[in-house]
Formats: sequence, C-alpha cells, structure tokens
Amino acid sequence: MPNRIGAPSKKIKASCLILAGGQGKRLTPDKPLLEIEGSSIIKRTADVVVSLFPEVLIVTNSPEKYKFLALPLVADERQGCGPLMGIYSGLRKIKHEATFVCAADMPFLSEEVIRAEFVELGAYDIVVPWLHGRPEFLHAFYRKRCLPAIREILDSNFFKIERLTQHCRTRQLNRDWFERQGLAGRMELAFTNINTREDYVRWLSQGKNKPDPHQTGIVSPQLRTSGQEALQALVPEVLEEIRRTLIEQETAYQRPVDEQTFSSLWAHSSRVGLIAHRIAKTEGLDQEPALLAGLLHDTGKFVDGNYHEDDIPEEENAVEFVERLLSGTVYDRWIPVITQAILSMYLEADVTSDIGRVVYDADCLDKLGCLGVAQFFAKNTLRRRFLDDDLMIRASIELTYSHHAPETLKTATGRSLALRRKVRTHRFYRELLEEWTQLGLGNFRIQEEDIAGVVCILVVPSACSCGGDLKRDSDIQDAVKCRSLVLKYSCRACGLEREYSFCLPNVKDLPRRRKSR
Repeated sequence: MPNRIGAPSKKIKASCLILAGGQGKRLTPDKPLLEIEGSSIIKRTADVVVSLFPEVLIVTNSPEKYKFLALPLVADERQGCGPLMGIYSGLRKIKHEATFVCAADMPFLSEEVIRAEFVELGAYDIVVPWLHGRPEFLHAFYRKRCLPAIREILDSNFFKIERLTQHCRTRQLNRDWFERQGLAGRMELAFTNINTREDYVRWLSQGKNKPDPHQTGIVSPQLRTSGQEALQALVPEVLEEIRRTLIEQETAYQRPVDEQTFSSLWAHSSRVGLIAHRIAKTEGLDQEPALLAGLLHDTGKFVDGNYHEDDIPEEENAVEFVERLLSGTVYDRWIPVITQAILSMYLEADVTSDIGRVVYDADCLDKLGCLGVAQFFAKNTLRRRFLDDDLMIRASIELTYSHHAPETLKTATGRSLALRRKVRTHRFYRELLEEWTQLGLGNFRIQEEDIAGVVCILVVPSACSCGGDLKRDSDIQDAVKCRSLVLKYSCRACGLEREYSFCLPNVKDLPRRRKSR
C-alpha cells in the first residue's frame, strides 16, 4: 500500500452512514441480522467502520432492530425514496464535512479499500468505485455540499443516485486504479453484498475475514468467561440439593410411563441460572440471586409427580422449595429477593422485580434460537412426539414466541439477544419445511395471522394427509399461567380432528388473564 494512505491506527476524518433501509424482497427484510460465522452481517459491517470513523450513524426506519449495536439511529425524512433519501437524511445529521456510505448487508468490508478511497476525495464531492461498468454507490464517499443537488433530485421524484453524478464532481475508481493501489485482490470481496438466498448460502460456506469469536457477540468480551465458574462458586451441598430436587420431581412425573431418571428440568434450570447470571452482570445487578433464582424457578413444576395440580401456579410451589433449600445456608439473605422474583414471573407482563425480569428473560432466551430448536425436539421426544406432520404444526409456538420475543423481554440485554435468535429460529423452521416439501413428506406453509389482536406465526398444512380440505378454528382461552391459543383442525373427508394449544407471549394487545388466587 502507498504510504500516503496513512497509518491504519488513525481514524479517518469523516463520518460513516450505514444504510439499513432495504425491503429485502429477494431474501428477507431482516437480512442485515442474518449471521455469517457467528456474527450478524450488520454487526460485521459496524465492527469495521467503527474502528475507522469517529462518528457512525445507522439510517433506518426500523430502529428497534438495530438498538443492540448502540450506535446513533437516523430515520429517512421521507420514506419510500430509496437509498438516495437515506444518504440525504444522514448527511443532514453528520458532524463532519464528508461521509462514507455503505449498505448494512456488506459483511466483508475492507479497511484498506475504504482508506484508499478516502485519500482520493480531495476536491471531489463524490468518490465511487466503478467496476465492470457498474458504480458502487453504497461503498462511496459523499461531501455535505451534495445536499442541494440531492434535494433537487428528490423534489423532482427521481430517486436514482446516479443522477447525482451529473451535478457533483465525481471521482470514479476503475479496476486500473485498484490494481495500481495493490487492491485488485480485495475489491470483489469488499463490495460483496447479500441480496439473495443463493448469496447467503454461498457465503455461509465460503465466509472470509473470520472475526475473533470474542469480538462478534452482543455481550462484551469481558463477560465471555466460563459460565460453569458461577455454578462452581456456589456451596456444593446447596447446588447438589437443588439438582437432586429437580430430578426427583421430574422423574416422579414421568415414572408412570418410564422407569428411568429424568434430568431435563435440571439441565434447563442450570442453563437459565447461567444465562440469568450473565444478564445480571450486563445489567449491573446482583449476580448471585439471579443465578439462584434461575436454578430454582422451576422447582414447583412437578410437585409430587403432578403438573399444575388443582390449578395452583407452579411459582407458588417453587417458593416453598426456595425456603426449604436455602434456609440456614449462606444464601438465606437472598430468600426474599428470590421469592419475589419467582412470584413476579407468574404475572409476566407485570414483572416488577429486577431479578424477576432477569430470570424471565433468561428462561425465554433458553427457548430461542438454536437452543430453542434443540429443546423443542428434545422436549417433544420426551412426550412421545416425533418428527411428523403433527409436530410441524406444533412448531407454531416456537415461531410465534420468537417473533414477539424482542418486544416482550424485560431487559435491554435480553431484547438484544432475542433479536438475533429470532432470525435463527425462523431460518431453521423455514428451511426444515422446505426440505419436508421437497422430499414429498408433506406440504406446509408459514403464515402470519392476526388472532384476537395478536400476531401468530402458524405452520399451516395445505391439506389433510388424506388429500381432503382442512378446516381450522382458532380461539384464545384462559389457562393457569397464560392466555392460550387453541387451534382445531378437522377434515370432513376422513373425519380427522386435532386440537393444539399453547401459551401466547404477553404482547401489548393480548387480553389479560385472570390473576393468581
């Protein structure tokens, strides 16, 4: 690289705008949140430009999707005008006289290419790579003095960025320029964006610039220590007593059908405890009661081998175990905090305890993304349900919960983590149903439906297995812990009748259920 580009440690004296406003018609509106090598595309983009520019703004009309990046968000001044409006809206907000503009779906940005482009800005208004006769307007530099020309173009209802080059001094960087800079080998990758499913699949297997795994997650690197250390810090006798209690309760519930010992509830609770410990640390809350509340929150689920006996909320049973297991130990002082946290989880939408909010989020996060998919199939196997059409329909609960998770979780950390896991969940079930159809095993579609004011994401069979038409009725009913969606399928041709029910997430418009006794 020529010396004139300068030391890579210095920030470029310009701003950066990440445009995240595409509709994603060919792939998904959430394509910047799709992951490559463990990090969302927009996170990979942001990691590069944050290291290069003193000011980075995201231009988006969906700010809730990108809050986890902790970068300033700017909305289009007028929607429906394409990226030119995004550039205009961002230029009006930046502090510097020039800005680098890139798309949110460019996962392989090159620091060297960006620095080299900036050096060419000089007296020009725009610097844009122009390869194979095609300009890369969303990997280019623009000066603020382009604003009047952009405004004129927008007012005439022309939204093509290329028209801007007729009004502003533009430096075009062709292939020869890249070769002279020694960047010919980097340019194709640097300008790669993800437009189609084929693009995404290709780069999943051929991803470049693999980032340090400690730098790609939402949780900061200092929190990426072994979660088992938090468990090992507990008094061994107390931890073992919690584990034994959970295993005994679940095994008593399962014993009528199997003589084995069951520990799925302990496995779930230990994960929830560790997730709660991490969320509490991120949120600046006490980690020890969060860990213990996560470990104990499900101890009331299978009391004496029964599930919701006499409609008593399991949280009321759980707090009895809290008292029994922690009294007289070094954790005695946390009993009121843990009790309040677990009881407040029963109210879900009205969780008032800080630790309750943390454990609520941890419990939900353990059921989202890859973890959620794995648990969905493991849990249904325990219930003697296997991979068939019936289980496909039951996947509606996973899709509906993941759809609403980013808005229903209670902590900022939880909502950020849920947003990424929502994308993973939907991607898995979409691809599973595609395979199911391609192999001739059945035909399902994922359908968004408003039921009593609540958006539900349903896996819907196209027809009955006999070939007859299916009739579907839906209703929302009261359950012990929640408001429950009930789906009833029937087929006149073969007489089939099936009923499915699952608790709905506590979204804003969901009718409130009855209070605990």
